[in-house]
This record gives sequence, C-alpha cells and structure tokens, in this order.
Amino acid sequence: MYKAMKIKDLKNYGIPYYAVDIWKKHYSPDLLPLQEEAVRNYGILSCGGNEEGRIQYAPTGGNDKREEVRNDNNNLLVIAPPSSGKSFLGEMAVTAHLTHQKKCIYLSPFRFYAEEKYNHFKNLYNTCGLETIISTRNRKEDDCRILRGDYKLAVMDCEKFNYYLFMYPEFLSDVSLVIIDEMQIIDDPKWGPLLEEMIDLLLKKDLANLRIIALSAHVKNQDTLLKWFPAHPLISYPQAVEMRKGVVREGVFKYTTSNEEKACRREIFFKPEAVRDNCFEDYLLETVKYFIKKDEPTLIFFSTPEESRQWAKKLASRLESPAASCAIKELKGMEDTLSRKELLGLLGKGVAYHNPELSWEERNLVETYLKKKEIKIVCASTKYSIDLNLPFYPVMQ
Repeated sequence: MYKAMKIKDLKNYGIPYYAVDIWKKHYSPDLLPLQEEAVRNYGILSCGGNEEGRIQYAPTGGNDKREEVRNDNNNLLVIAPPSSGKSFLGEMAVTAHLTHQKKCIYLSPFRFYAEEKYNHFKNLYNTCGLETIISTRNRKEDDCRILRGDYKLAVMDCEKFNYYLFMYPEFLSDVSLVIIDEMQIIDDPKWGPLLEEMIDLLLKKDLANLRIIALSAHVKNQDTLLKWFPAHPLISYPQAVEMRKGVVREGVFKYTTSNEEKACRREIFFKPEAVRDNCFEDYLLETVKYFIKKDEPTLIFFSTPEESRQWAKKLASRLESPAASCAIKELKGMEDTLSRKELLGLLGKGVAYHNPELSWEERNLVETYLKKKEIKIVCASTKYSIDLNLPFYPVMQ
C-alpha cells in the first residue's frame, strides 16, 4: 500500500530538524503528490552546483532541441493548479539553500505580494537565524545590503528586480537560487512584458551556479512557455472537474458546463418573489443562502478590498448561519490588528473577507477554515486573489 512521504522524512534530504519542526507545525504532516515528486525526482532540495543537483531523467514530450537545452541547466519550471502545493516547493528550496549558507532571492509579481512573502518568511524563520530582507519601490531600507551582498534571503518584486538587473548586474554574482513565483502573470497584458523582459535579462547572464525555479499556474500558451523557458518542467494537471458558467435570473440559474458547452441547463436557486427586480444585493443574498443550505462554502470576488469588506458585512447582517467557532477561538489568540475585531464579528455568522487588509496569519486562517467548511462565505478582492489557495467551491464574480 502506497504511503505519502511525510515532512519528517525530509531530514533524510539534509533539511535540519528545526526547519522540519517549523513545517510540521504550520503544514500538513504529509507532502502533497506534487511536492513528493519534486523532492524525489526533481531535486527541489538540491543546492549544489549543476552536477550535484542535476535532474536524473529528461522530461517527456517536446522536441530534441528543447531537451538538449534543458539538460544544460538545473532550472525547474513547475506548472500546477491552485492548492497543489507550489508555494511550499519554493519555500523548501529556499530553506535548503539557506541552511547551506547560500544566498537566495524570492521574486513576487507585485509589491503587496512581496510584502506578504517577506512577513511569512520573517515570522517563520528569523528566530532560526535565516534572516529575510525586502526590497520594493516602497521598501528601500535594505537596498544597500543587497548591493553589498550582506543578506541571506531577499524578497523582491519583479519591478525592483528588473531595475537591479539593469543598473547593478553584478549583484547576482554570489546568488545561488532565484524563485520566480506566480509566473502565470506572463499571460497578463500589463505585467507579462515586464516579466518576460526580466527573465530574458536573467537568462542571458553567465551564472553557472545559479538555479532558477519558476512556479506557475496553468497558462493559455503553455507549450510556448515550455519552449521559451529553459528548464526541466514538472507539470501537474488538474483533475477533470466539471465547471458551470451562467447567470441567475428570476431565481433560475441558466448555465452551460465545460463538458457540454452548447447544452443549456437550468437549476432553481430561489423563488422570483424572494428578490426585487434588478437588485444585486437581493440576488446575491438568495444565491448565497442556496449554497449554504447545500453546505457548499462560497467564494465571491469583488473589484476592490473595500468592496470585499463592505459586502462581507452586508451578508453577515442578513444571514442566519452557524458561527465559525474554531476559527474565532484561533483568531482570539492572534495579535491584535485593525481588522481583527471586525473579522471576529463576521466569523460569528460564518462569514469572512480575504484581502491585503488582513495579516498573513489572518488570511491563512480564513483559507484554512473555508477548506474545513466552517467558514461559509468569503468575499475576496479580484486584484489581490493571486495568492488565494483554495479548493474548487462555488465562485461568483
């Protein structure tokens, strides 16, 4: 009978006990399939030169030229759906390099996300001596340390990293690992060109001891990405989940499915008289009630963080749903913040919001208890949903 690899087993790969203890405390005791594959067959914990960390086999698919290019480097491109464990892969690789006294740079697509990752690494690892610094357009206090090479892990946004590549190209000379997180934004018309330019500059540098690990969700032009980015690809395809897309009108949800795009189906959510005509608030409330009755936690996207807060409060004031008792208990033990009191009130109705106004610990709590189905409704802001790792539940936008 197959048994999943456990986090405690990573001691056999050179990870020190204190790092393993941190992971056991904050993550599942078992590695997810993607993570185990990366450890066993893709050298995610390797931190030596190209020979020590070389992948043991060539990936399947692609033409011979692409395979030959990939065998000349130790880069890794991970493409996987949300909640498959990509982020922890980056964290494992960084920890392995840091414990071997090597320098790392963790790249996040946006400033707010870089701040998030900085706080995450600082809170988990600073007490172990694995110090983290940050450099973005708004955070310049550690820029001199980066230029001097006086750091262990630097979290940067892509914009600032691209600036360093142009102005101070030598700053990478003693860097062992660069993590490029959320690489799927290369499909974004606004941010994609910046990321592409940055990676082109990075790949042109003759840095024999530098390893690049890119983490991406599935992208539209995936074959093009695989041919362009010289790396060993680790691809995890999502399970075939039937998706529904449609509109609610007069209480009836008319939709098509991903498997039958031409066939239109109907599902009754509520009676027409339950809502006022063209009243978004009524429609949203009754639709949410329908999913609560079916015990289906629901994720609702709004345009801005402020809207996500306001709609969470509106829904909580009109819903009769069980309190998220365990989430409330855990939140009460956390550091007091501006959002903590408000979030405690919302959790009393099984409702929460998810946006940058919450601390990393608060956002992690919301994700955890939505997965456990204790939190029934989460209002999230679309712009900041890139770091929202949740299983497939009803999603409204």
